[in-house]
Amino acid sequence: MRQPILYISLLVVLVVSGCSFIAKANENDSKQSDEIEPIYDIDMKTELVEHNEYHITIHYPQTVNNQVNQTIADYVNQQKADFKQASYQNKQSGESSESHELHVDFEMLYQDHRFFVIRFIETMDVGGSRVIKNQTVMNFDKKDGRKLDLDELTKNDPDVLDELAALTEEALSEEQLSSRYNVPLHVNKRTFENVALTKEGVRVYLQAEDGTSGYVLVDFDDVKGLIQDELAEALESASAPSETSSSEQVEPGRVESVSTNDLEVETEKKEVALTFDDGPHPKWTSEILTLLDEYDAKGSFFMIGKRVSYYPETARMVAEEGHEIGNHTWDHPRLARLSAEEVDEQILATQDVIKQAAGIETVGLRLPFGEEPPKAYKGDWNTVPWTLYSEEWREQEPEEIAEDITSQAGNGSVILLHELQSQTPEVVEIVLERLTAEGFQFVSVSDLES
Repeated sequence: MRQPILYISLLVVLVVSGCSFIAKANENDSKQSDEIEPIYDIDMKTELVEHNEYHITIHYPQTVNNQVNQTIADYVNQQKADFKQASYQNKQSGESSESHELHVDFEMLYQDHRFFVIRFIETMDVGGSRVIKNQTVMNFDKKDGRKLDLDELTKNDPDVLDELAALTEEALSEEQLSSRYNVPLHVNKRTFENVALTKEGVRVYLQAEDGTSGYVLVDFDDVKGLIQDELAEALESASAPSETSSSEQVEPGRVESVSTNDLEVETEKKEVALTFDDGPHPKWTSEILTLLDEYDAKGSFFMIGKRVSYYPETARMVAEEGHEIGNHTWDHPRLARLSAEEVDEQILATQDVIKQAAGIETVGLRLPFGEEPPKAYKGDWNTVPWTLYSEEWREQEPEEIAEDITSQAGNGSVILLHELQSQTPEVVEIVLERLTAEGFQFVSVSDLES
């Protein structure tokens, strides 16, 4: 009897061992697959707020990682809170009576299957003698969505900052940038709070004496010994890197667009122009286009260049369906605080990206916040204003917005709507239905003018 029992015991051991081996193999495979994170498709979010006291424009990315998104959302909310507090304090003290501005833009610096690195550029104008410019770099580990601070990026070594400073100063010297960034650098965490991991090395972002910012690249081979070993190894083995920038470098030039003087025209027909600012938006723009098609109506879409760069297929759809596309600057700043060269870049970069995406030239220019052209700019300006919109549209329901518009619409009205608002398609549907019943035709701004 002992022999069969021995065979059975041996069989049980073999089965258990085999199961254990398979389980461990599956566990290892699972760990390896967990380390390979997807390349994020970025959704660009834009917040635009206009009050008499202040203007806010914020662009930020949204990913499929909820932890990354929450960190970015916390950052955005903190920026708004700090700005509103500073604006309120200056208003109360009487230091400034003009409207204030917060403008936040971003660029994606680097992405692979492990890391996601972005940089925010912050501009705050709350009166006083100067505009405040800052930057914030965020390095995310996709494994858990954590933002990696400097202490988590570098080794736990008391000399790490001294060594990083020496490497940065050497790189600045090679790039002939030492005088701009006041070398020798202050050796503290604040100096190196904005460093960006990339496969080529570490970008060290610095603030110059004149308030402008820039970076110098410390080669990976030089800086590798300062980075946490596990992170350095991940960078070395990184696959499918992606480096993009939100900025377009363009040659300054003069702006030419259609004239829009005397928009309240008198013709036998009853015509109005529907115009849409701040897009494109992959969902709302598509819904608006469907409604316009149902009523055989044409619209004019004044697009933000940066958003076109993220949603070129939506801009292309607008053009293919026979609607006009206008220029609404690159990232919607207040132009009054920019130099003539910077204004040129805002406009010409937008013209360029729209032409690349949609294959057409922009037909007009509409300035952010409805401002007048800044005095510093010497180019040719022919801007497209509006004559009619609902002043309380942020607080109103779609029915109320549509009532404000349709009750005042007349022949030659140029109606302003906002493409990034979820209620806009519903407003468009009501306006199209009511004004069509009253005998109006919906034409582009150019056709209205002609």
